[in-house]
Amino acid sequence: MHMMNLSVNLSEARSSLRDKPLLATSAERLLILDELKSAHKELPQPARFAKALSEFLSRVSVPLMPHDLIAGRCVDRELTEEEEKIFQAFVRHPDYPSKMLFLGSGHCTYSWESVVELGLPGLRARAEESLRRVDTEEQRVFLSSMVAVYDAIRAYMLRYAATAREQGMEELAVSLEKGATESPRDFRTALQLLWIIALIDCAYITPNPTLTLGRLDQILYPLYEADLAAGRLTREMAGALITDYYCKHNLIMGRGEHQVGDESNSTTFLRICNFDAPQYLLLAGTDGQGKDAVNDLTLLFAECVEPSFKNPVIVVRYFKDMNTAHPKLWRVLMEKALASASMMFYNDDNSLATYRRLGIPEEDSRQYCHFGCNWPTLGADSAWVQGGPKSWKYHAYTSLEEEKRVNIPYMRMVGEHGFPGDFMDVLREFAEKERAGESFTVDDLYDKFFAHLSDFTEQKLAHCAEEISVRKRRPSALMTFGDCFMDRSAVDGKCFSANAKYFFELQAFGMFGTVADCFITVDRLVFRERKLTVCQLLEAVDANFEGNAHVLALCRNVPKYGSDDPIANAHTKRLAEGFSTIVIERSRPYIQKMGLYLTPCLQSDTWHLKKGEEYGATPNGRLANTPFSQNARPSNGSCVNGLTAMFNSMLNIPSDGILSGALNLDVSPDQFRGEQGQALFGALLGTYFNRGGMHAQVSCADVNDLIDAQKHPEAHRDLRVRVTGYSGIFVDICKRLQDDIIDRFQ
Repeated sequence: MHMMNLSVNLSEARSSLRDKPLLATSAERLLILDELKSAHKELPQPARFAKALSEFLSRVSVPLMPHDLIAGRCVDRELTEEEEKIFQAFVRHPDYPSKMLFLGSGHCTYSWESVVELGLPGLRARAEESLRRVDTEEQRVFLSSMVAVYDAIRAYMLRYAATAREQGMEELAVSLEKGATESPRDFRTALQLLWIIALIDCAYITPNPTLTLGRLDQILYPLYEADLAAGRLTREMAGALITDYYCKHNLIMGRGEHQVGDESNSTTFLRICNFDAPQYLLLAGTDGQGKDAVNDLTLLFAECVEPSFKNPVIVVRYFKDMNTAHPKLWRVLMEKALASASMMFYNDDNSLATYRRLGIPEEDSRQYCHFGCNWPTLGADSAWVQGGPKSWKYHAYTSLEEEKRVNIPYMRMVGEHGFPGDFMDVLREFAEKERAGESFTVDDLYDKFFAHLSDFTEQKLAHCAEEISVRKRRPSALMTFGDCFMDRSAVDGKCFSANAKYFFELQAFGMFGTVADCFITVDRLVFRERKLTVCQLLEAVDANFEGNAHVLALCRNVPKYGSDDPIANAHTKRLAEGFSTIVIERSRPYIQKMGLYLTPCLQSDTWHLKKGEEYGATPNGRLANTPFSQNARPSNGSCVNGLTAMFNSMLNIPSDGILSGALNLDVSPDQFRGEQGQALFGALLGTYFNRGGMHAQVSCADVNDLIDAQKHPEAHRDLRVRVTGYSGIFVDICKRLQDDIIDRFQ
């Protein structure tokens, strides 16, 4: 294999992330799909999808550059004035592809092991075998359409191979041909096939794909090991292929940030499907028997991480004492983390213990992975209820009343303003009791708060159950691109969103730190120290503390979650354990009945900004219209006793009751500079995880650089920070999110 200097590949990917025009658009996707958007409407959806995809892949270009080691690019550019008119009409069209024509399958993972084991020919043969034994006409249409999708990908790869050969890139041509016509028998062919599938999904099919790429260090290791032994590959060659694979993921992105950004400052998913979507690549962890699964390919994937890239997001599955069992790997991971690489760490033991409490069998629990913005899933056997095709697309309702009942808005939080708002509603109820002369304790406050949460949880589960039951009436009526790469869909001839073994919905405790701090403050000032009554506290809060400077000082001086104060720790533990117990116990009957459960998470993404900006002051000393706390992290400014105290506080979150919750770990380069600093950071992080810590994702930046970047963005184009489950280029993020990130560092 001819290898070259990878500086061109790396430079191109970095430049694409930094310099691609804000209004860059997947022009070929737009122009081809605009012609196809109303085509083949007489066909059932699976057949229409397969027909449209076949035509699309036969017409889209197959661009190559001389430095490509992995083939697969798309054309993103600014549109002409006439093309912009087509674009504006296209996204308003009732058959806009993401609605029905190119039905998306985002926020999921595929059966990647089967993709590598079977290849396109094997996947096709399996679908044909299923076709011979299914019972219904809809299943036959579904599986016939699946076969047509495999054929379309095969033809697309062979066109790429022909182009590579024309350009004198013989090794690449052979790899593409083998990927199209054989089961992968070598590392390069397998990696090439995996990228082509990801490219088609992320660049052409699914807006906001957020595709989990799987445990590639495990899946590809047998091929890697065999290639090394046979002399077909060197470690250096494999590293070059991985590096180019990483580069390709960044070439198909746009500019800006998707949760808080808008058309004025972000490319948006309408223009580029993958503009700010994270793709998750999992490394390390334990195997199906619970044994150490780290291998040399784990280390190589880690060594190839480029800190300036946004994708793929590297999810390190940490297991107890991994830092000492694999010191070389740990050093590399710490080096990359402190360079602000797009990387996160999750504790295997915590996730598995929580799935056990839910009642999930061990062999299924060990298939867990993460997707989206720090969300858990049980791999390709599970479907996110909110993700994928909704029940209305199956056209399976029995009545208009049922359709209206099922299609209520997604229930994300208890109330309009999330859990802080729910806490305030409860506190106001007790203020009325206080005025009536009734006595109560902080325990009564907890009981009422948890009663609200329990009722909401049951309502949400019942709604999800009805949604799933509607889908199951016509499980083969729809097909997504992802179904072609999910074992259950290919074997049963049914869409994964109606036929998964498990169905899950996200139940996040949004703005956890704010609520914990409110309980802590009320308990200390009202019940323990009796410095205020509930009514006095609420009067000051409702006035946004104006004219109540002494009350504000009292509230802010209470040691909060993150300070490692004993009282604060006790409330942290009580609140998190109460939440997780409700979600788990309410879920168990639904798991037993239909495989449905809610995931107990401490997650808010960037909702803490919007909800906080819409809400008044709170008893923890937070002023009106300012951000709430984010994810599992303590409120900004609460970690007054340093990093170790923050870790100690977070260890009060139950290690067997929460499946995810991002900790944005923001550190200054001066804290952990050089090899000695990296070793110190590694020791701190390793100790945190060995004691039961759940998650960490690192941003290492000088707060003065962040402040200067707001004033002089062009001088800081390479400055990257963690947002929630993904990384952002700081100067491309909107100002209110920049301000919140700066506040995190101070």
